[in-house]
Amino acid sequence: MKRLIFTVLMCVTANSWAQHGWHRYNHYHHHYGSRADWIVPAIIGGAVVYAATRPAPAPAVIYVPQNLPPAPHGFRYELIVDAACNCQRWVLVQGQ
Repeated sequence: MKRLIFTVLMCVTANSWAQHGWHRYNHYHHHYGSRADWIVPAIIGGAVVYAATRPAPAPAVIYVPQNLPPAPHGFRYELIVDAACNCQRWVLVQGQ
């Protein structure tokens, strides 16, 4: 997958490498700007590659205490905060 991403990025950016290189040393062409035109595209490309190569986050683990009976078909246990006592309680919630 990383090779595919690298290949696609190289194909897309190869066009920008070829621009304006043939007349760089012509005495009629003077470049008075900064030679750091690559910094912003490098930062954006680095952010894209970083986001694409990050590992997926681990799924959340739901712990159901062993002393509760199994949930009926179509229901599941959820741990919620009860506003009356400001404590956490296991409740049956409909839906899977």
